[in-house]
Formats: sequence, structure tokens, C-alpha cells
Amino acid sequence: MDRETLIRAVAAGAIVLAIMFGWKYIEPYIFPPPKPAAPAEKAPAKPAPEKAAAAAPEKGAAPAEKGATAPAPPAPAVTAPVLKAAGAAETAAKPIVLGSAAYESDYDLEAEITPRGAAVRRLTLSRCRFFRSVADQHEPPDQRAAMNLVDPSAPFAAFTIPELRVRLKGAEDWSPVPGLDRAAWNVESAGAGGAPAVLAIPIQDSDGRTVLTVRKTFRLLPRPKPQEPGAAPPPEYQVWVKLEFVPVGDSVEKIQYVIEGPPAMPVEGGRSMMPTAVAGTWKPGGVEAVQVPGKDVKKGDPLPPKQDLAATQVAWAGQMDKYFAVVMIPQRPAGERQEAAVHAEAPPLEAAPAKETFAASAEVVWYEVPKGDQAELLPSVRLVSRELAVAPGQPLVSEVLVYAGPKDFDLLERYYGNLGLDKLIIWATPCCFIPVPGVDVLSRLLATLLDAFDKVVLNYGIAIIMLVVLLRAAMHPVTRWSTRSMMEMQKLGPKMQEIREKYADDKERMQQEMAKVGGFKTLTGCLPMFAQMPIWIALYGALGAAISLRHAAFIPAEWLPGGTPFSMFLQDLSAPDMLVHWKTPFFLPGRDIPIIGTYIISGLQSMLAGGAGGITSFNLLPVLVGGSMYLLQLVTPQPAAAGANPQAAQAKQMMLPMSIFMAVMLYGLPSGLCLYISASSFLGFFEQRYLKKKMGTGGPGGREEQEKSAPKSPPKPQPPAERKSMVSGRAKSLGEQVEAWLRNLMTPPEAKRGDDDRRGKGKRR
Repeated sequence: MDRETLIRAVAAGAIVLAIMFGWKYIEPYIFPPPKPAAPAEKAPAKPAPEKAAAAAPEKGAAPAEKGATAPAPPAPAVTAPVLKAAGAAETAAKPIVLGSAAYESDYDLEAEITPRGAAVRRLTLSRCRFFRSVADQHEPPDQRAAMNLVDPSAPFAAFTIPELRVRLKGAEDWSPVPGLDRAAWNVESAGAGGAPAVLAIPIQDSDGRTVLTVRKTFRLLPRPKPQEPGAAPPPEYQVWVKLEFVPVGDSVEKIQYVIEGPPAMPVEGGRSMMPTAVAGTWKPGGVEAVQVPGKDVKKGDPLPPKQDLAATQVAWAGQMDKYFAVVMIPQRPAGERQEAAVHAEAPPLEAAPAKETFAASAEVVWYEVPKGDQAELLPSVRLVSRELAVAPGQPLVSEVLVYAGPKDFDLLERYYGNLGLDKLIIWATPCCFIPVPGVDVLSRLLATLLDAFDKVVLNYGIAIIMLVVLLRAAMHPVTRWSTRSMMEMQKLGPKMQEIREKYADDKERMQQEMAKVGGFKTLTGCLPMFAQMPIWIALYGALGAAISLRHAAFIPAEWLPGGTPFSMFLQDLSAPDMLVHWKTPFFLPGRDIPIIGTYIISGLQSMLAGGAGGITSFNLLPVLVGGSMYLLQLVTPQPAAAGANPQAAQAKQMMLPMSIFMAVMLYGLPSGLCLYISASSFLGFFEQRYLKKKMGTGGPGGREEQEKSAPKSPPKPQPPAERKSMVSGRAKSLGEQVEAWLRNLMTPPEAKRGDDDRRGKGKRR
């Protein structure tokens, strides 16, 4: 980079920084705030419209007699009896706790059930397998902050019945029953000793007679014991919710209700994935997953209307984040399935499961959560039942299996594969909004390789470095061929510059002559990087989907000082490396600048923070990535000398800005990905030095000096039909044959005929 270009870059950077930090002082002068309106004069009070209408009799009407009252409006026709939920008198009943989140317990989950709405207010994973943040690993096991899948601070509880309507015999319409999600239910069983928790509430008419009793049962299954070979798969991370609608008398004909799913899951620190509503629908080829993620909005924006998530054929519905999920799986009637293992037999794919279970559809209802000066619009999932007929004296039973646990592919495929819960795992996201085919398969393969290496070395960081060595060794022939091609292009630099000057006015002839001397070889130098790009994308997907990499450390925690900003360094390969971290997030200034702040500064903030809000750490590995890529570009052979090729000189000047851009783009991404790229770049640096030395450009003993010092021998005769290389007089390599084929394919027919005519004239002469 020359002196003038450096001065321009520094000046541009200074101007950008001045605008970013000084916009809040400049904005009042450019866009002055509106002046407050002058206070309006106090107008005389006017009578209310209703009173005015009553005071002024209608024109032409006879005056009313003294003491007479206006006639009441006619009452609307009653089409459905009024029903209400008769809640318990004690509204402050103690919550019921099922299971245990203790480190040494027999349960994977702990559920806190509140009598208000008969709902799950808190659902916590056992500390024996998961905890909230990587900082908790320094704490004793039972003092670690537990991972809540349903957080008690959420706006609403899970698995309530917000809507219930009843069709009574002889009624012209449905009777809604409001308040079931707010009323205090009667506790019939508190779940002591591992027993299920049972809550009930009566539904009464306007005369106080009970027409229906709604009963809800929660049962938490313990952690499965090791099974014998051939035994049915045990349940894991399961909560059973059973609804019973018991008619009193024979007045109830039909019912229809809605089950509220879990609220949006709390976002983990450093995770970029927004809480997402998800549903599975039955298709002829299996289960297809549909996702609706949350989004950032302005405070006070109107909420969107309800949205159908799965209109028909509902297999399951719930919430998920990067590594965990809570989904509701509607069940078939108890007489048509196995009680101990519901998932042991999959329903037929050609049949309509919506007719086999109570669920008719799944819908999304939006709610707003404040987030600083903005807000988050989060989705809530609801299961909508069909219109279910009620037989007199027979309870109507609907059951829901709730899976609340990690998005572990082996677990989901083994126990819930027939339900398609493995579709909860997103192995690869579209790159630049363009889905890359096959990347999901490659991501899963890389995750499997990392797990295999980790079983050997017991460290995922070392496993990533082993993966780098394996892939670099597999790509060494490609790198060697690319380096040789680029070095030959360096020798052809003067010839190519001569062609450019000779045919400057004839672009088509210039391309033909450049192709004859090997112009296609300029693409081969970037081949190793292009070959590694799918691996980078797939590894990013694997790091974001494999639950085994969550809280996987590279440096042992006991090597780092506790209680300091350095105690988080490389303790979670699925998050930034956090060499120095702080609690108060830092936001780039100037985000309120019109257009620039929305599209440039906010995008830069998102890259630096990994899409998770403000910047909370200084990350070292992205800086090493930029430095290692710059070193690799320095030793990589260029297609031609900078003085002979303006494009090469421009590419050389862009080496440093591109390295800085890569460091910024990777700053907020998982440290495991940065570790892979930096290790691959450093290994590529030493590989290039080795290849250049072996091929004669790196020092004494190279191939070129050996060829010069060797005695000259007459060239061996070649077969007349064998094609020769235009570069060194040897037989064409496979790469050169591919170039010749591409050149022949891209040459227009007119040019081919011209070459044939010239070749024929030469033969005649």
C-alpha cells in the first residue's frame, strides 16, 4: 500500500469515527426538535353526548311526563347459556414441585406447578448434565445456576387452557368459558413420593349448577435405567399432561379448547439464535418442520394477528433455541397406544394423525417483551383441538407428551425418530440467504468426527486441530497442484503483459491469446480456499447445532485465575473466546444516524457481537485469524509480478483490508470456528513455505538449482500423437488438459473456424 492510499484510508476512517461519535451533537442542528405547541384556551364544558341526547327530546316527539324514565334498549337474544369457571377460594396456594434438578437425583427435570391456571411455572434441567453459563463450572455442582427451559419470569406459564367453549344440548351457539388460565384450581393430589399432581376445576352455569369438571394431571418420569438388549427405549426428558373433561349430567354435547404452549425460551449469553416457535406436520415422506422466529421491533408497535403454524396434520409444536427445545406431542387415545413407550410405534404416514389425536391445528400468538429502548416480538404456540363429542357419563381424555430437553441428535433419532423430532436440529443455515445443498450432511459428518477425536484426546479444542490436520493432509495434492500452477503463471507474467499491450483494442483476440498461454491458471491459485469454504460453513453449522460442544473448553478451567476478567478465556468453543470480558454491554455509537446507522453501523454491531446485542468481551482468536490469513497470502504465489500486472498489484494492496474484514466478520462467531480457521491458515503458511522451497523458489537445494547443476541430457523423443505443453516442453499434465478442454469449450465457433482456416493455409504453404 503506497503512501497516498494510506493517507486516504486514514482520513476516511477519521471522518467515519467523527460522524459516529459526534452525531448526537450534530443531530439537533440538522434535525431540530419540534417546538412544543402553545397551550389551548380552556373551552367551555359541553354536556356528554348521552346526556345531551337525553336532555334534548327528539324533534316532533311528545314531551315526557314528569318522573318517567327513558325506555331501556332491547336485550339481545340469548343464543348460548353463560358458563363460568368456579375457581378455588384460596388463590395463594403453594406451588407443587415434581422431580428434582439436584446434581445427584433420579430425574432429568424439575417442574414447578402453580395452582393458578394449573400450569407449569418453571421447568428446569438437572444440574447433573446442564447448567446455565460456563462461569458456573467453578461452582460446586448443586450451587450452579440451573438451566430453565420455562422461566418463572416469563409473562405467562406453560400448558394452560386459555380458551374453552362448550356446546350444550339445545343451545344455538357455543358457550365460552373464560378465565381458566387465571383461576385457582383445586389441588386433588400434591404429587408426594413421586405420585402425579392432580388439579381440577368445575364449570358452572348461571344458576350455579356444575355441568362439567376439568381435571389436569402432571406426571414427571424419572431418568431411565440402563436397558437390556432388545428392550423398548426408555423415556427421557418427558412430562406427561393429561386433560379430563368429565360431564355432569347429559347437558354437554361437544367441547373445543386450546392448550397454551411454553413461552419463548430464555436466550443464553453469547447465543445469536432468537427464540423460535416450531411445529412438525405430517407429510407423505415424513415430518416437515415449520419455524417462526422472534424479531426486534419498536416499542408500541401493534401486535401481528394470529398465524397458522400447522393448519392440519399436527405432529408436534413448541419452542426451541440454539441447543434446547420444549415441544408438545399430542397423543392418540390410551387404548390405541402403548402406555410405557408412546414412541415405540409410529403412526402410519399415509393416515391423517390429526384424526387420530385431539389436535386439529397449531397457531402462533405474538407478545411483546421490552428490550432496552426497543422491544422483542416473541411467538407463543397454541394447540387447537378439534370439536370433540362428549358421551353422557363418559370422561373425555386428551393426553400430551412434553419433550423438554437438549437437541441431541442421537437421543432424538433413537427415541423420537418416528416423530421427526430430529428436525429440531438445524445443521446448516442458508449462506447469504442462499441454501447450500449438502452442507447439513457435511455438518453432521464433522460433528461426528469431532466427537470421535474427543473420545481419544478428551478435548474438543485439540479435536478441532486434529480435524484441521486431517483435512489439510487430504487437500495437500490440490494445494501442491495449485502452487505449481501459480508459480508457472509467474513465469508467464511478462508474456501475458505483452499480449495485453498488443491486443488492447481487441478484447476477444486478447482472451484467445491469453488462453493459449495458460490464462485459466489464474483460477487454480484460489482453489484450496474455495474448497475449504463449504467446510467453514459446515463447521459453523456443527458448532451451532452439536449440543456436545456447548460449554466445551479448550483450556482447562484450573489453569485460569478465578474471579478475574480472564476466567472465561476459551471455556466455551460454541461462543466467542472472551480473552477479557465485562458485564456491561458496549454498543457502537451512531446507530441513530439515518440510513448509515440502520444499514452499516447496526450491521457492524451485529457482526462484532455475534447478533447477541452489545459487545461484552475482547476476543483474541478473530485477530489471530486476520493475522494468519495475511501471512498466508504473503507466501502464496501470485499469478504475476506486481509491476507487470496492475490487477496483481491491486490484489496485493487488498490483502491487509481483506484480513481486517475477515477478523471483523468472525469477531462474534464461535471460538471453535475461529480456532479452526486460524489453525488452518498457520498450517497453510508452513505448507506453502515447504512447497516453494521444494519447487525451487525458497532457497538452495530446490528443484530449479538441482536441474541447473545436473548434466544436460538430450530430451527423450515423444510419441507424435502426444500433446506437448506450451510452457516447458513436457507432456501436458491433467490440469493443463482440463484447461485446454475449458478453452476449447469457451472459444466461439467463428474463432474455431478462423483457426482451422489459418491452420489449413499454413499446411498448404
